[in-house]
Amino acid sequence: MYGNCDDENMCNLIILLILSIGILALLGISKYSFQKACLRREIRWPDLGIADDWQYEILTEAYKIKNEPNRKITITASDGVQLVGHYYERKKNAPVIIFFHGLWGNCYTNSVPIYRITEEKEWNLLLVNLRAHNESEGDVSTLGVLERYDCREWANWVDSEFGEQVPIFLMGISMGGAVAVMSSDLELPESVCGIIDDAGFTSPLEMIKIGSKEKLRFELLTDLFARIVNAGTKIWGRFDLKEANACAAVSKTSVPVLIIHGDKDKNAPVSMAYKIYNSCKSERELYIVSEAGHTGCYRTDPEKYKMIVSEFIEKHIPR
Repeated sequence: MYGNCDDENMCNLIILLILSIGILALLGISKYSFQKACLRREIRWPDLGIADDWQYEILTEAYKIKNEPNRKITITASDGVQLVGHYYERKKNAPVIIFFHGLWGNCYTNSVPIYRITEEKEWNLLLVNLRAHNESEGDVSTLGVLERYDCREWANWVDSEFGEQVPIFLMGISMGGAVAVMSSDLELPESVCGIIDDAGFTSPLEMIKIGSKEKLRFELLTDLFARIVNAGTKIWGRFDLKEANACAAVSKTSVPVLIIHGDKDKNAPVSMAYKIYNSCKSERELYIVSEAGHTGCYRTDPEKYKMIVSEFIEKHIPR
């Protein structure tokens, strides 16, 4: 009788040990994934020495933008993080385009297309550093969860600084585009007249699934991995990736939205653009660029890109 009891206790102990090891392994994976995806890092500019002709042109112009006269703006996010942007004024009372760069990018190299457009049109431009990027404070990128509220704070600053008569347009590329769209269901100033999303994604969870698909292959495993990563963001970052969803946001917005996307985008598949477009309940436009990869729409067809963006903004400037 005692022997059976000892065997049962040993089995229970082994099961408990296996479960403990499994839990620790999952926690380790979730922490590593969180750190790799979200922790602040040094962001270096691309090397001019290895750039192709197009990259060289963009980089040299980005350096010029950085050194152009501008007004450095600092605001405080809802959680106390100090956020920094750079304001380029061309004409008083002209529209202000607030631009958000991509994940681990910078506001200069990512903004060359809209900088050129706004300079030609004499529109004003505010280049924003996302939290945990460059000059802005913060140790963690929340992949859109808190950034969408930061987007609202920037819009509030422009509205307060220049008055409600000045039209505001929110624009971003890659994660910056997603952030702009994700803010669309928040209480934005009435002066926000439109949102432009270039190569944005539907949600960070979907991006995690896509990013892990090549290694994990099976949908069940990619779903599980996304859950593990989200557990990590909840435990160590104290934010829930489920809260960042572009489709849910545009389904409740009244702000006009322009979606720009390349049909060869391998990072954020073009299907995401269609999902956001089909979910949008406000006035919407969709511009799919043939043969363009991720963030490559301007490079593929710069003149058409300039025309589409300019016409959207001009169309929605109050008369």
